Amino acid sequence: MKIKIGMSQTDITPPARVLLQGQVYTRISETVESPLTAQVFAVQSADAVLVLCACDVASVSRAFCDRVRELVRQRCPDLAPESIVISATHTHTGPVFWRTVNPHFLASKYLPPQAAFSEDITIPEDVWQVDRCFPYLAEKASGAICAAWEGRRPAAVSPAFGRAVTGHCRRAVYDDGSAQMYGRTDTVNFRELEGGNDSGIELLYIFTEDQKPLGVLVNVACPSQCVESKHFISSDFWGKARDRIKARLGDDFIVVGLCSAAGDQSPRDLVRRSLTHRRRTDPDMYGLEGASELGARIAGVVLDKLPAAQAAPPADSGILKHQVMTVDFPLRRVTLAERDAARQKLADYIAQSGKQTFDARDMAALRLYSGILERFEEQQQRMFFTAEIHVARLGDIAFATNPFELFLDFGNQIRAQSEAAQTFLIQLACDAGRYLPTEKAERGSHYSAYVFSGYTGHEGGDLLVRKTVDTIRQQFITQNDEGARS
Repeated sequence: MKIKIGMSQTDITPPARVLLQGQVYTRISETVESPLTAQVFAVQSADAVLVLCACDVASVSRAFCDRVRELVRQRCPDLAPESIVISATHTHTGPVFWRTVNPHFLASKYLPPQAAFSEDITIPEDVWQVDRCFPYLAEKASGAICAAWEGRRPAAVSPAFGRAVTGHCRRAVYDDGSAQMYGRTDTVNFRELEGGNDSGIELLYIFTEDQKPLGVLVNVACPSQCVESKHFISSDFWGKARDRIKARLGDDFIVVGLCSAAGDQSPRDLVRRSLTHRRRTDPDMYGLEGASELGARIAGVVLDKLPAAQAAPPADSGILKHQVMTVDFPLRRVTLAERDAARQKLADYIAQSGKQTFDARDMAALRLYSGILERFEEQQQRMFFTAEIHVARLGDIAFATNPFELFLDFGNQIRAQSEAAQTFLIQLACDAGRYLPTEKAERGSHYSAYVFSGYTGHEGGDLLVRKTVDTIRQQFITQNDEGARS
């Protein structure tokens, strides 16, 4: 069956200053360093459809996805809304657009009435907040999706694979078994990084019928967080990669950036980073130099692999299947003993501090205890975190989504067991499921593995792996394929 493909790219940068999503303190953008974009890939074969919309934001909520799909349904009634996947590149220099404040600053009912946060969080009137950013981004994203859908035409795809170091494990493990996100490694107590990294880059090039390059899907196991603490709007290393690629291939060439399983990854090499010694290592991965470096690495792979992909006969037909599942992931629970300990530690911290006004560091510590108490109450009301999972097959390629900041080990398990010749993993898709840590990370604890850092724990990760691998297997081992595979 012949395939039709449409691609689009749209600037989604709000035309005003915004609150920036991420970090543990309030940031307001001062300028636009690089535009935020939404990039869309839409493929159709007969009645089967898959639409991937990647946005330069930290995360997307289920309500945002529902709104985008509703707008698409109104404008493009022939496009089934459930075929649309909306994901985030996880830049921390994009707008707060679906929740009112950073959860670290939520006034917890477990804190004493007199407790206050010392940071001045008065927001100037000219700063766009959720009430303006949410509809603006939904309008832009839905417009990009419709543009890709309406522009679909006979096309062909050519898969490729490359390597470039982008992400590193950001959790350091010590001799007592504890772990810390961005923990120091220049100490005799450091033992190992908790997990590995993935230098593989999955590529899928798209061509017109006459083999003109239209765009590429790029799947990288690293969140775009080089400039995560800055006070400007930025698409981080994805913007730098796109700029380099477009300089060679033209502005119409579309780069769809897809973040793979990278919940425990970051652009920073903790082993070569030192607070006390000068080390010869990467450019500053907390700044634009680092974003440019990673952008150059990704662009180099895309440009290097293009000639071979173009020379190979691109496939203009093939099997397309797309399955959407609703999965109930077990809510990670707090025991009675953990609740009581958190309650006591919260009281002790407040009493020992002697404070009534707390700064960002205090609030992060207080959140550790109040988050446990909040989860204890939440688990009395519900047992599961319900999520939407997509699994699709295009030829010999598989696509699998999840809403989490998924630790790399789970992604490796899916890829290793997948029946596909190549598996694209897309995290932070269709909802904000927060972190999904491994059992080892839960034992080591710290941020990203705390009970309140995510909705589900390693049991949920195991369930995700089983469901995803089994669905891929069912899509690849069909009655029509059995003869070819035997």
